[in-house]
Amino acid sequence: MIASGFRGVSRSFAAIAIALAILAQGPACTPYLGTTSTSFLRHARSNPDPNLRYLAYSKLGSPELYDDDREKEIAVDFLIKRYQEGREPIAIRAMIIRSLGNLRAGRAREVVLKAVGESDSVLRVEGCRALGKVGRPEDATTLARVMATDTLEDGRIAAIEALGVLKNQDPRILVMLVDGMENDDPAIRLECVTSLRAITGADHGLLAADWRRALGLSSEGSTAQVKPAPIAVPATRPGPFARIANAAAKGRAETLQAPTSNLTPPKLTSPQ
Repeated sequence: MIASGFRGVSRSFAAIAIALAILAQGPACTPYLGTTSTSFLRHARSNPDPNLRYLAYSKLGSPELYDDDREKEIAVDFLIKRYQEGREPIAIRAMIIRSLGNLRAGRAREVVLKAVGESDSVLRVEGCRALGKVGRPEDATTLARVMATDTLEDGRIAAIEALGVLKNQDPRILVMLVDGMENDDPAIRLECVTSLRAITGADHGLLAADWRRALGLSSEGSTAQVKPAPIAVPATRPGPFARIANAAAKGRAETLQAPTSNLTPPKLTSPQ
């Protein structure tokens, strides 16, 4: 046990030594990129070093960088175009999406939605976070789909985080977040609580049952219920199966569980 403690201490000292060495060399090794949006745009457009382009794209995502809306619009147009071209490395494309989200550029919504549907997990994560900032209320459904089906924990957490930023109070979204408080993954549970607090402006503790009670969501087992949408049945010459469906619909109209099936996503695939 003592030996393991010494190993931990030695690793800590090694990490500190490396950090100090980087700080000592940083100013001498990092080229000057400027301080204005014009200078960062120039480096993002033409610098041959992808690391410096990455840094320039990151700087372009700072809202305080711009003197006026026109400068900001020029940068947003550039960022959207560069992402659509698809020629930059994955890390840079992810940074482009992050910057668009930080700028809260509503007209970047379509390209952000494209990132949410990418097969690469890094792009999906940044796409979800950005969608919370530039999306519309109906985009909560897209984020809920990612929350329910993404195979990567970071992707699910990013979608939950974005739901808290988007603040859509659709009962189906609230149901999913409250149910998420009972997830086996503690990170998922914590993010669900954080988003519920952000959406509702209230804090009902760490128990899902308390949130269900406070939000008026009844439960049966672990699945909350809300009033379902009307069930549409064809009105012209119903056959025997349609008559059975009509009868079943009438009998179940008040007890049908929350229409979470509306949030069942398609598989995330790469854009053509």
